[in-house]
Formats: sequence, C-alpha cells, structure tokens
Amino acid sequence: MASSAIRYYREKVGLTQAELAKKLDVDPGTMSKLEAGILIPTTEQVDRIATLLETTPALLWSKHILAEVAARARALAS
Repeated sequence: MASSAIRYYREKVGLTQAELAKKLDVDPGTMSKLEAGILIPTTEQVDRIATLLETTPALLWSKHILAEVAARARALAS
C-alpha cells in the first residue's frame, strides 16, 4: 500500500497519524511505518483503514499502483 494513499486520505478526513493509530488500535510507530510503506498492512487493516478514511480498499491500492509506476518511471528516466 502506498504511503501517499494512506496519507492523502488521512489528511482528507482531517486525522493525524496518532488519531488514526488510536482508531486502528495500533502503536503510533506502527502507523508511521504503515504510512511510510515500511510495513504492509494485513487485509483486515486495509479494510479498517479504508472504512476509517471514508474510501475503499480498491482506491487505496490503485493509488499505490500509480505511485509505484511513477517511481519506476522516474528511476528508468535517470
């Protein structure tokens, strides 16, 4: 999952990382790692994140795919 997707939707609904972490019942450090893409969320976490951020798992993943494609394109262009 792309950090940009979680962050984008989190900011869109006006939550801080700490607030989202509390709602997900995870440590703020874990939330930071999920958002940074260091940790991959479980299917259950993706569903819960999507619900809390008023979006769908599909939209979270589509933003991830677009971010990955853009990153790879930039790397190839270098």
